[in-house]
Amino acid sequence: MPVKYVCRNCGYTLYNFDKVGQDFYGVRTPSEIRSIFGGKCPRCGKPLNAPAIEDVKIIMKKKITITIE
Repeated sequence: MPVKYVCRNCGYTLYNFDKVGQDFYGVRTPSEIRSIFGGKCPRCGKPLNAPAIEDVKIIMKKKITITIE
């Protein structure tokens, strides 16, 4: 399942994890993303805070239908 960290102010993609094996560390935590960028968004300069439960969005991809005859 892909994981994407986005600035809530300007929408800049801070980090995108697409698949297992993408890198050695795996999915980074919000605190790791904050420390990578020095606590501020590189585009707009707003402080990066931990996401609230309302900030987490789960988006379903296209539904796959398998027909067996």
